[in-house]
Amino acid sequence: MKQKGYLDMMISWFDRYPRHYYVFWFFLLFCFFIIVKVFSYTVVNHDFYEKLAYNQQVGEVKLPVSRGTLFSSTSSGTVIGTSVNLYDLAIDPTMEGDEDKLRIFLTDTVYKQLCYLQSQKICYNGMLKFLKVIDIPEFTTEEAYVKQLIDTEIRARLTKRKVEWVLVASEVAPESLATISQMWIIWIYIDDIHIYANPEEINAPEIVAAKIAPLIWVLEKDLAYGLRQRDRRYIPIVNKLSITNSEEIQTYIQEEKDAIKKWILREEDAIYPYLILSSNPHRLYPEKDIASQVIGFVDSDGEGHYGVEGYFNSILKGKNSEILSKKDIMGRIIDPIRLEEEGALGEGADIYLTIDRTVQKKVEEILAAGVEQYKANKGTVVIMNPKTGKVIAMANYPSYDLNYPGDVYELEKVNYGKYPNPETDLLWKVVFVEDSENGEAYYYNGKEIFLRQAEREEYADYALVKYKYKNDFGAGVYKNDAISSLYEPGSIMKAITVAIWLDSEEITPYSMYNDQWKVTIDNFTISNVSEKCIGYHSFAHALNYSCNVGMIRIAQRYGSAIAYEYLNRFGFSDLTGISLDGEVRSSIENYEKWSKAKLYTSSYGLWVSVTPLQMAAAYSVLANGGVYVKPKIVDKVVYSNGKTVQYKPEISHRVVRPETSRLITSMLVDSVESGVAQNGRVPGFTIAGKTGTSQIAYKGKYETWLASTIGSFAGYAPAEDPQFVMIVKIERPRLNEFGGATSAFVFRDIAKYLFDYYGIPSKDS
Repeated sequence: MKQKGYLDMMISWFDRYPRHYYVFWFFLLFCFFIIVKVFSYTVVNHDFYEKLAYNQQVGEVKLPVSRGTLFSSTSSGTVIGTSVNLYDLAIDPTMEGDEDKLRIFLTDTVYKQLCYLQSQKICYNGMLKFLKVIDIPEFTTEEAYVKQLIDTEIRARLTKRKVEWVLVASEVAPESLATISQMWIIWIYIDDIHIYANPEEINAPEIVAAKIAPLIWVLEKDLAYGLRQRDRRYIPIVNKLSITNSEEIQTYIQEEKDAIKKWILREEDAIYPYLILSSNPHRLYPEKDIASQVIGFVDSDGEGHYGVEGYFNSILKGKNSEILSKKDIMGRIIDPIRLEEEGALGEGADIYLTIDRTVQKKVEEILAAGVEQYKANKGTVVIMNPKTGKVIAMANYPSYDLNYPGDVYELEKVNYGKYPNPETDLLWKVVFVEDSENGEAYYYNGKEIFLRQAEREEYADYALVKYKYKNDFGAGVYKNDAISSLYEPGSIMKAITVAIWLDSEEITPYSMYNDQWKVTIDNFTISNVSEKCIGYHSFAHALNYSCNVGMIRIAQRYGSAIAYEYLNRFGFSDLTGISLDGEVRSSIENYEKWSKAKLYTSSYGLWVSVTPLQMAAAYSVLANGGVYVKPKIVDKVVYSNGKTVQYKPEISHRVVRPETSRLITSMLVDSVESGVAQNGRVPGFTIAGKTGTSQIAYKGKYETWLASTIGSFAGYAPAEDPQFVMIVKIERPRLNEFGGATSAFVFRDIAKYLFDYYGIPSKDS
């Protein structure tokens, strides 16, 4: 009754006014609401709704750009790094066709990819990866033999028709891993942060999913679907097919399709349904391992590392263009016309290096042969033009294949037949021993093993199973030792010492001194190596026979202040500024802090630490008349808009007088003709050169055992008009400790090649 009273009262209240009165106020309030709303859209929140409309009506599409191309010197213009779409070849074994024909086709394709017209070394390494083995006994490159190995592997892959391995989850929390481990589900496999499963072992994926899905934060139905038993639809065969092989396969597929349409070929006799070609963008290095430390590489994210790729990463990458197009109400592009382009710098710039590809390749071959011949650990060669500063070749051994930079981590067991004296044969190479408690996980021959780096004392223990990187140094080969490794150059510094004193005009090459074989400084003694140093001789004789005492007599006369000034002039305390990632330097402390020992030892190449490139630049000063020319490895950069930046020779400053350059050159020629540098001599040509040997410091002392030296040879030629300066560095040779018996021969062989390559006539002809 009370509710009815309220209703009657409301009706009587509305009846007091006519109906048009309420209609009027309704429309008045409605109009006011519309005005407020419109004001909000158009004035108060104008920017927000304008942006919203723009995003709904206009689509932004980023156009990926191609990374710039790297070329060798402009004279040859060989492509040494470029971006391409390379294809990965796989097969779908569930398709129908002629399986025997498929197997023959795949065998031929793999052979052409890995071994056709390739060296035995390249073919062998390619087959190791394809077969996934660590060794192929009695391997030969005979075509029938290699194809038999490939055919056997392909038959094995074709028999695996079911999916037997799936990744269930990664980066799983430790507590979840522990809980799942305690469930004892035998078909679930767990490592540090991953969970794997074999679907063929799981008969009830829904039950397994219900148990572990909540622990790894995935939906049960999704996990159950992933664990289902199913046919294998993708069997990889070859990654990164060569462009030629890719084109041949694409042509073959099209030819089969055309033949079927023309009733020339039956479907059941075709193989194209099996073939899967997946296009992937890759950085391709056609020269493979040539100049690898100079070039550097690009990772999977498109970022450059080391060398030119690292130093010029930003301009090689270029910048993506943003193309704006209209969209319909469903968000689909309806107007492909470019409305606007913002900040489009276009494709990455192309870079032309000063490296001569032909010379680089030959130098690397000679260097590799020398390192292996003298059983050394490493080797480095730098060749530059002393007048322009152009680096013609910069080689390191060992190198690595830029197309597969991850392969540097491949391991091999230490074979004592190959390393009969492991204590010295393996010295300073990266060696591991098994250690389940303190080791880190590595995968070797498909199995997980735990390794730690071997202690030096363990090298000689034959009972220990040892492993090493196949390239001896793992990722250490990424480093360009020509610019990234400091070393004490030894006696090749003596040419600089003599030049300093000659430039002071206090001596001539024929000034005399008395050599009594040794000099005692504080509590240690410095002596000569050659007995020909003993007696009353000229300083030219001291340089010819690399007399340490003779150099000390020079240093005693000019003193620390002069030495400090000239070492800085020659560039030993500064970066050369070459356009490569990873250059290092060693600072030279103020001469006021030098001891007598530092002054004396620096005169014959100890205490002072340099890079091979710094030393090449210093010898260029001696060769070119006395000026410092900045080394350069980039000739020009060409941007996508046509703009070209040319790198011109940079003469920094005068170091010594032209007369000093002439005198030291004549003395270095005598050293090659009749002194200790004779092994660097090439008959018919005048070479100015100097040998050097330095011991390697270890725990505050110099090593004295086998493989404890660095042998060097520095020189330039022809001496009367130098066309090249060359530094050769051989690290830890085991057959002979002296640079005159190791690096000198490498210098000679390269110089002989350069004389022929540049057409420099022999004086004997």
